[in-house]
Amino acid sequence: MGDGRDLRGRISSLFDLPEDIMLDVARVVLVGNAHLVVGNHRGLREYTPDRVAIEVPRGCLLVGGSDLTIASITPEEIVLLGKISAVQLTE
Repeated sequence: MGDGRDLRGRISSLFDLPEDIMLDVARVVLVGNAHLVVGNHRGLREYTPDRVAIEVPRGCLLVGGSDLTIASITPEEIVLLGKISAVQLTE
């Protein structure tokens, strides 16, 4: 099973393709505790001002905090703003 991921990783490097897309994994960028970008998502599961659940290729990304807002959502990425206190990946 690991061989397929290794091959996709090598192909990604060879052709300079985004590894998160080739390996079908989420790309998560946290800037301080106020800005979170999730790339390669599969949509929202739950959204409240203190909790956001985002479907990702291998599970669900749970974001906890306060005053959480969706700054933007596109098919490629979701941008959250607010006071982020926890980020957890569940499979």
